[in-house]
Formats: sequence, C-alpha cells, structure tokens
Amino acid sequence: MPFYRAALAASLLFAAIPAADAAGAIGIPVADETQSLIGADDTEAIRAIAEGYGEARIVELDNGDPAIVGDINGTAYQLFFLDCTNGKACEALNFYAVWDVQTVSVGTINLWNRTAPLNKAYLTEENRPVIEMSLPLAGGIAPDQLKYVLDQWTIALAEFPRSVVYPEE
Repeated sequence: MPFYRAALAASLLFAAIPAADAAGAIGIPVADETQSLIGADDTEAIRAIAEGYGEARIVELDNGDPAIVGDINGTAYQLFFLDCTNGKACEALNFYAVWDVQTVSVGTINLWNRTAPLNKAYLTEENRPVIEMSLPLAGGIAPDQLKYVLDQWTIALAEFPRSVVYPEE
C-alpha cells in the first residue's frame, strides 16, 4: 500500500508540472520558440550539427535512404534516417555503433541496458556488441535539442567501450 500512495503522489506532482518545465528540470533543453525546427529531411542541417562532434558525411544507402557516417573521438558510428518514403519524409533517426569484438557477455550487455536508459545494447548474430539510440523526429527538433542528443551519444560512445567492450583495460 505505501508504494501505491507514493506512486499516486508522484503522478499528481508531475501532472502539475508542464512537460516543458519537467524536461528542463532534468537537463533536457526545451525548444526555444526563436529556433527553427530541423526536420528529418534536412540531412545537411543534421550533418552540420553532427560535424561539430567529429567527422560526419552524408551517404545514400542501397534503398535510397540517407545516412550519416561519422566518427566521434575515434569511434565510428552511423546515423540512419528511418521510416523514409523514397529517401524523404523520414520520421526518425537511429544512432548506431558496432565493435569488432566477440568476447562481450550477454550479462555485461544486460547490465549496460539496466543502467543506460537513453540507449540500448545487444549482440549481433556474430556476437559483436552494438549500441543504438533512436530519436523520433515527427514535427522536427530544435538545434539545441539535437545537440543535447549528440552530447548523450558522445558520452555513450566513450563509456560503452570502457564499461562493456574492453572493461579490463
């Protein structure tokens, strides 16, 4: 019964806080009305912001969808544009990195997933560790919000190898 009361109190508290205020309170930038939103089709604007973190270039996939191939602090990653129609009108971004190591355990992956809520990790069929982070873009995103996501991705790309891929080093 105490859990129920605590949950009820928390839900009432958070119901009284507007979503923008709650997001700002935990460090997520709130969209500034003066900023133009970036849509998922604006691959050049997304690439330009990603380039602020390291190498980033636009490529076209076999299916015609765009992607960004990049490198942040020596770690290669791909930024896929998802749910596209004829290479346009994309609905989401998917940040993706894979390591060519086959010694990571499922338990280590599970520990990462329990402690890193913004991204998910798994092992490929070849037992290689992968980290991903998805970002819906329906309606667009403010540049400061995209920078926040890239900040979080940069942290994940630094922490994942230390905690998961090469923990003994």
